[in-house]
Amino acid sequence: MITPEQILKKFWGYDRFRPKQLEIIQSVIDKKDTLVLMPTGGGKSICYQVPALISNGICLVISPLVALMQDQVSHLKERGIKAMSLASGTSFSDLDVLLDNCIHGNYKFLYVSPERLQQEIVKERIQKMNVSLIAVDEAHCISQWGHDFRPAYLQLNKVRELVPNTPVIALTATATKTVQQDIIEQLAFKTPNFFKTSYQRRNLSYGIYKTSDKKHILLQIVNRQKGATIVYVPRRKSTEKIAAYLSENHIRAVTYHGGLHSKTKQSNFKLWVNNEVQVMVATNAFGMGIDKPDVRTVVHMHIPQSIESYFQEAGRAGRDGKPAFALLLQTGNAVQKLKDQYLAQTPDIEFIKFVYRKLSSYLQISYGEGEETPYYIEFSKFCERYQLSKSKVYATFKILDKNGILSFTEVFKEAIEIQILISISTLNNFIDQNPTFEALFSQIGRNYPGVYVERVQVDLEKISQALKISLNELVAKLKKLSDQEILYFHNERYDCQLVYLQPREDERAINSVSKFIKGHLANKLNKIKDVITYVENNERCKSVQLLNYFGEQSGDCGICSVCTKRNKKVSTTNDHAIKEQIKNILSEKPKDSRTILADLKYAEVDLIRILQSLLNEGNIAIQPDNTYKLN
Repeated sequence: MITPEQILKKFWGYDRFRPKQLEIIQSVIDKKDTLVLMPTGGGKSICYQVPALISNGICLVISPLVALMQDQVSHLKERGIKAMSLASGTSFSDLDVLLDNCIHGNYKFLYVSPERLQQEIVKERIQKMNVSLIAVDEAHCISQWGHDFRPAYLQLNKVRELVPNTPVIALTATATKTVQQDIIEQLAFKTPNFFKTSYQRRNLSYGIYKTSDKKHILLQIVNRQKGATIVYVPRRKSTEKIAAYLSENHIRAVTYHGGLHSKTKQSNFKLWVNNEVQVMVATNAFGMGIDKPDVRTVVHMHIPQSIESYFQEAGRAGRDGKPAFALLLQTGNAVQKLKDQYLAQTPDIEFIKFVYRKLSSYLQISYGEGEETPYYIEFSKFCERYQLSKSKVYATFKILDKNGILSFTEVFKEAIEIQILISISTLNNFIDQNPTFEALFSQIGRNYPGVYVERVQVDLEKISQALKISLNELVAKLKKLSDQEILYFHNERYDCQLVYLQPREDERAINSVSKFIKGHLANKLNKIKDVITYVENNERCKSVQLLNYFGEQSGDCGICSVCTKRNKKVSTTNDHAIKEQIKNILSEKPKDSRTILADLKYAEVDLIRILQSLLNEGNIAIQPDNTYKLN
């Protein structure tokens, strides 16, 4: 029999497992129900993929994250391993074929969402598969006390009834003791093997800093720390603003968020992962499946909405074991702003019902119809049509997604249609008079012959490459022809894909999950209170606070913002020394506080205090341009 080590070497090229991995794999091979708590980047997927490759049959992997499923399938295929995922929006006939392939096609992995498992055709085919293992990823979603509860996960114990002798492995990066017990009960584990690797990251320095100018402090951080950096921001527009600011200051930065074209995302990710650019500025859409060990710094420009999400995102720094930093920057009103945002962004049941009805009208879905058909919208246009708060609608879509009413995916898509409106003879006369358009019409006619009788979807990028002109030039030409009524040109962009997971039912659809929605909103409020407590507590070690939250005890880390401040309090003697250094700097020429801070590299709070002291003593003065000069 092939060994786990041989599988690891053959498919991943590693000689040895990380701590605990082999023990976990052996537990699964021994057909024991297994619960695994392993922090982000700890190698959870290996724990079910290796035993699945050793066993005969197919491994059923249940995950709520579409992007992560697709990422895992892609990585497995690259290694020559047969794997597939059942994406939302797959037609019934295609689904039928895909499931048959899993029964007869020697596939090793089938990735599904918990909502997909509720379909009768899926349950029926699973019973016919030789399922060797059930892997429940992001298992905290099964608990109402978890930070990302999904009601569909409560049905997973019924999957066990379909394949009763199949072992289950449940994996998560973040789970409190209450959530751990909930997972065990919901999945009907009898005598589970429990494995937990420590959440402690001795190389990772957690820091929380207050500042009136977050962008300036960010610039200092990326200049000082160097190395690959992730900057998390709350909104898409912020990614562009922060990246532009860094670029203006000679720091190479790219962006990542759900509204970008997939090609742009891939290109930006490739630049960053290959260290061709230093900084990735992203929303929380960026992170799942990242396999980059040398991230030196993760910076949050906002307060996240839960300890769990912060811990996962911060944990993407320093996976190589070398010193790394997880820094959160906040202004004086950041906590109040988070509270206000929560109230502004939190929809109640009536608002959710209203948005659901308006969405169905917007998409022209009749009552009792619409199931499993992908629909594309431009998010901002939908909100503007009904004068709705974007943040509140976004939160509503997320809630409907988590509760299995519809699937909501941020994806960039363009729908470009063209139709030639004039006769061929009239077109030929036009080309004779305007020969610069001949190559364009030649390309359109050759590639899209139906364009003379109906509207057809075209690939502008392909046409622009053939004509050797830029995309902007091509669009300008087509708009000009459209204005002259030579052709019809429609260019619409979408950034959301919505799939109704059940037929449109309005009140009944929302009422069926209203209990869970209310519980979700109450739980979210508690999570926000927990993260605010973490941010505001500047007396206890930041690492200890995080570990205690997850039920783990530890001594002070010695490297977080609280520990370093405690260990390096500026004494009166140091005050005198720093004053002399400031005087020496200002003896050359007047300078502003930022320049002095960059030169001396002391804590901003201490430097401002000492500058104020020098002003009070009359040793220095402030000039009209906000620079300090020596008296």
